[in-house]
Amino acid sequence: MDTVLNRLTKLGHIMWQPIITGVAYYIAAVVALALTQGQDGIAAIWPSSGILLAALLMNGKRHAGWHIGAAMIASLAANLGLSNSLLVSMGFSLVNMAEATVAAWLIMRRRGGHISWSDPAPLGWFCVAATIATAISATLAAGLTQNPSVGFWFSWFSTALLGILLVTPLIMIIRDSIRKVDLKRQPDALGKVMGVFGLQAVICGITFGQSTFPLLFLPMIGILIAVFRLGPLGAAGSVLMVTAASSIASSLDSGPLMLIVASHGTRSLFLQFYLLALFAAALPVAALLASGRRMQRRLRENVRLLRLAESTAKVGHWRLDIESGTVDWSPEVFNIHGLTHQSPPMVDEAINAYHPDDREMVGQRITKSIETQTGFQFSARIIRPDGEIRHVFSRGEFDHADHERSAGLFGVIQDTTAQVAYEKDLRAASARALEAAEEARIMSETDQLTGVANRRRVYSVLERSMRNARTSDGSMAVAIFDIDHFKSVNDRFGHQVGDEVIKRVANDASHHLRGDDLLGRLGGEEFVIVLPGASAHIAMLVAERVRLAVQSGGTNPPVTISLGVAELEPDDTIETLLSRADKALYVAKTEGRNALRLAA
Repeated sequence: MDTVLNRLTKLGHIMWQPIITGVAYYIAAVVALALTQGQDGIAAIWPSSGILLAALLMNGKRHAGWHIGAAMIASLAANLGLSNSLLVSMGFSLVNMAEATVAAWLIMRRRGGHISWSDPAPLGWFCVAATIATAISATLAAGLTQNPSVGFWFSWFSTALLGILLVTPLIMIIRDSIRKVDLKRQPDALGKVMGVFGLQAVICGITFGQSTFPLLFLPMIGILIAVFRLGPLGAAGSVLMVTAASSIASSLDSGPLMLIVASHGTRSLFLQFYLLALFAAALPVAALLASGRRMQRRLRENVRLLRLAESTAKVGHWRLDIESGTVDWSPEVFNIHGLTHQSPPMVDEAINAYHPDDREMVGQRITKSIETQTGFQFSARIIRPDGEIRHVFSRGEFDHADHERSAGLFGVIQDTTAQVAYEKDLRAASARALEAAEEARIMSETDQLTGVANRRRVYSVLERSMRNARTSDGSMAVAIFDIDHFKSVNDRFGHQVGDEVIKRVANDASHHLRGDDLLGRLGGEEFVIVLPGASAHIAMLVAERVRLAVQSGGTNPPVTISLGVAELEPDDTIETLLSRADKALYVAKTEGRNALRLAA
């Protein structure tokens, strides 16, 4: 039981829209046939095809068969109601179904079933598809008659085409309007719609309610008002109101059409052309107007977003009109200059806003860009009215003249004050980092007690000096020395005095070296002197000078040193060179101290 109920519920959910389509199709067909004024029993307008096409476009391929089936039943009922035979009724009904189906297929194949009534391109394709479909249906219908004629074909074609062109847009526009506009929240929208269509109803009453004056131009006035107030909805609705009023008047042999001295068929043909002319004038104008309004909304939105972006990025744009010398500024340019939004200055005033040291450069860049018709860019400073200095970057290009405005320069300007400050801080931080790195390097290569080079620095300088000596076929030497009887100094006076003695010896020795010589501490009381470019003779002279300086350097307590000197030989390494100097030092110490010896 539950399964049956579920199926019935699902079926009801599927069927309610096709049922509405069938009922609407039947009512429109009966009314149209009741108002038949065309040739051979053909209605002046056939709105039923427009109803079915709208249903197919709104629902797409989903349940399309149900809608076509419901419309087929409604068409048969309407045709049989005119006492047509079942065969004829069946033939005409099939033709009507084919008409809407072909039009829907053409539209969905190219537009996906979606039509923007405010866009001229899809509106044009809708008209083309409707024309093709109605031409096919008119040809098929003519083939079903016993005496086919051009008049019958044209009458069917015009009535069906009118039905599609006038009814389908109105249904779909109303559906879209209901989706977009909440009448409960916007009661003024409903009031505007009722007011516009009420005015058109009055105009239709005045025009088609009398047969004295040819007032067929009046409905166009109402249509234009509806177009400007309601857009495509106003166009489709107003034209349909004119269609209904004119059809009713014609069926009653009344209205301004009766002033035409012609047959009933000719007046019917004129009415169809009149309605087609109204449609051709109204809906495209509404589409163009809606497209223009849409572009205006987009432009306003783009301008709003541009101003928001400029404000966030502190970027403004400007244009210099070369002929008048005036400058147009965007709001952010005023903000950058610290000015309220007022009339932009002349070009000379704008240049004078720059720092005096930058004005000549800015003027030259602008002048060169105008003369060569090329782009430009510069960084400069602006002085605000309150005296604050702002850094800016500006770049732009030559803007050639057109039919709307004269030639000029178009540019953008960016407030770079924060960036300049950041770069300044970055440079300062970089300098501090380099200084700290240099200090760290020096500390890593300096003996902490004496301030002279440590073992690491000594070995580095030794390696470089030996490489240079060999590359240039030069010479170099080293001298190693230590403090005589230093252990007794520590034992007698203590390690603190011993440290002071080491510092005094290092200071005295460093002041008696050549400019390129390096004094380093190897550890304890042992020191080394690196003598780049020195021969053994020069090295001995420097070592003697150091010995004498230490000997006479202080008396609390007095100390002496012993030195060993070694000149670089071709096969020497750092270790062998230092080893030979150390052996010479040992000789100096064993032969009495306070002396120097040259390595063999």
